[in-house]
Amino acid sequence: MSRRPGSFLLLLALAAAPAFGAGGPALQVEGAWVALAGLPPVLERADVRKQLDSGLTSTLAFEVRTIGSSPARMQGGARIDIRYELWDEIYLVNRLDAAGRREPLRFRSFEQLARWWREARLAVLPLPRGTALWQAEVRLRVLPFSQAEQRETQRWLSESMAGEDEGGAGAVSQVLEDRPGSFSQVLQLLVATSIGRPALFEQVWRLDVRVEGKR
Repeated sequence: MSRRPGSFLLLLALAAAPAFGAGGPALQVEGAWVALAGLPPVLERADVRKQLDSGLTSTLAFEVRTIGSSPARMQGGARIDIRYELWDEIYLVNRLDAAGRREPLRFRSFEQLARWWREARLAVLPLPRGTALWQAEVRLRVLPFSQAEQRETQRWLSESMAGEDEGGAGAVSQVLEDRPGSFSQVLQLLVATSIGRPALFEQVWRLDVRVEGKR
């Protein structure tokens, strides 16, 4: 019995990531963007959970690039910063995706944080033009911050929680609307933290998404 190329790639991805179970992440078209859904349960890993509960910031950086027979080469990603506030015993989260949406969140328990993670959908690539089957490599890196690196990231989270216009989601989204070419600037912000930094954990998948034409 023959298999479609997309099914074969998905099987390869799952075989490379047995710790994440049979579900695995998926790429789906949502409006003008390709979104990553079904995020893997990496937060429950003992080493990641220990880092999250240390009070230091952890960045979960997704890098996405098209590969194989995709009609064109594209890059994108998403970034989630998490810090456990030891004094208030809450998890502070800042999410930034490829659409420029910057969302500050607070969770009173790890269970609430894990539930949000499982249900999150992250815009990672602009919707390509035309109708085609696109193949993409999705790389997740969990990046721990040291105490020396904490101050700048804590400022990032604090400003997001305060809802300052200068650094809010609206400001980033407006830049994208006014200057579409500035998507590259958002992409640089998404992946900047991963350059030259050793990852606590890293995983790669190869996924397919079928685009039926840009709307």
